[in-house]
Amino acid sequence: MKPTIQEELMASLPEPVIHHIQHLERMRQDFVANVSHELRTPLTVIHGYIEALLLQDLDDTKPWRKIFMQMHQQTLRMETLIEDLLLLSRLECQEDEPLDMKTVPVATLLKSLYKEAKEYSGDAQHHITLQATKTLDIQGNTEELHSLFSNIIFNAVKYTPGKGKIAIRWYRENDQACFSVTDTGIGIAAKHIPRLTERFYRVDPGRSRASGGTGLGLAIAKHVLLRHQGALSIESELGKGSCFTCRFPLCE
Repeated sequence: MKPTIQEELMASLPEPVIHHIQHLERMRQDFVANVSHELRTPLTVIHGYIEALLLQDLDDTKPWRKIFMQMHQQTLRMETLIEDLLLLSRLECQEDEPLDMKTVPVATLLKSLYKEAKEYSGDAQHHITLQATKTLDIQGNTEELHSLFSNIIFNAVKYTPGKGKIAIRWYRENDQACFSVTDTGIGIAAKHIPRLTERFYRVDPGRSRASGGTGLGLAIAKHVLLRHQGALSIESELGKGSCFTCRFPLCE
């Protein structure tokens, strides 16, 4: 995975400055994790009450139904954001810890995500295909890999116009296991590609928010790849689509 501009800058700084920045970064991680954790419980309560109001078919609440629907949608979005923040914080904190490695049947995992992607596509009627080598497994954490694969697959569905094509592949290439998602979506300008894995970085903020994205999906994907000694490459062209490829070391 190519170093980011931030990583290249860090490498050029004196050691005391690096230690100070790392200390500030740990403080930021702790703050985000603690705030996210504290917000989760009251938000769950609010979401529950709004859901209960929506289920009530009372004359007194009918004039407010549209408002309750909007509140329900926004609490769902906030819950997704908090869960992504907590997952990202956990991955960052565990970055230097050894991964509990198990054999992951990736083809089976992708088959499940393929079905979810078709359901998520809904009325957009994307043409989604899956080609997966059934005997190709890797060592890793199933939950983290599920998050990585789902983020990339569902991003393709979000940013590909209706009836567009999305191809999911799991295959061996030389001494690596490769996961790729190719789409005929809106594409990404070359200037944005180096920053796509930054937290909250959005190529088009308006479009991303409208689609319900948190801006953390690819940041999560980057950290999962780092923990699995993997690498991410992105090829894209505006108006023609994108190809995201993750490469992993093969099982011994």
